[in-house]
Amino acid sequence: MKNVLLIINPKAGKMKAKTTLFDIIDTLTEHNMRVTVEITRYGGHAAELCMKECGNYDMIVCAGGDGTLNEAVGGLISAESDTPLGYIPSGSTNDFASTLNLSKDPREAALDISEGIERTLDVGMFGDRFFTYVASFGAFTKSSYSTPQDTKNTLGHLAYILEGIKEISSIRAEHVKIDAKNGVVYEDDFIFGAIANSTSVGGIISFDDRMVTMNDGKFELLLIKKPKNLIELNKCINSLITQNYESDMIIFDNIDSAYITSENPLTWSLDGERADTDGSVHVKNLNNAIKMILPYTIKETSIV
Repeated sequence: MKNVLLIINPKAGKMKAKTTLFDIIDTLTEHNMRVTVEITRYGGHAAELCMKECGNYDMIVCAGGDGTLNEAVGGLISAESDTPLGYIPSGSTNDFASTLNLSKDPREAALDISEGIERTLDVGMFGDRFFTYVASFGAFTKSSYSTPQDTKNTLGHLAYILEGIKEISSIRAEHVKIDAKNGVVYEDDFIFGAIANSTSVGGIISFDDRMVTMNDGKFELLLIKKPKNLIELNKCINSLITQNYESDMIIFDNIDSAYITSENPLTWSLDGERADTDGSVHVKNLNNAIKMILPYTIKETSIV
């Protein structure tokens, strides 16, 4: 019998994990697992629980949104633990879950964990913090951490889009330099930038499944230049809609590490959580840094 720590964020999304708690426990126990439940009570609690308890359990399962997963992953890496992690997505966006084809139904997700396979995934390091699927700045980024939780719970993806639309009139470009480890340097005025390991960012930016592999040691870098007129703006919009990133308004590349500097202090979003920098930060890919329990139905293009 496996000892499993189940960490639940009761405030994530529409609180599906909280309302289906007994279904989740029932599914796990049916598969020979002894379950201990912990409820998160404040920001950072999931990370603390993982760091403290990882050595006492055969598996940790977290139920919540991308922010809860971010905390759990950060806690396990900080503890240098190889305890496998299962994820039951119950947030409002769940970009990470969409990339890996994880079920949004808590009981089904628990079943996938019970019968799943252990795989290793990359994790991003942003200064001294971690991210599981994206670090982004610029347009729409503020929406991911400033949208009220009640709005997220009610509207889901639409909440981010609505908040993003409200930002358009105040969007300003940031002069940013990205010095990638592969020797390539990008420097320009950008209205958006993302270093991602996901097929979806906030439900707004998306990548073709064939572009993303989540344990290849590489990130997908996407930069959108500042449009000078309506023609260039339409080029940006068309490129994003069609996922054709060969436009002269878009920069797309695969990188494993980069030093990023900006003329002004820059606010980023790490998996939807705010991160402020003084104008410079080192971002790198931690290849195969975390063990996760994934379903057999995982997208073939997502994992090497």
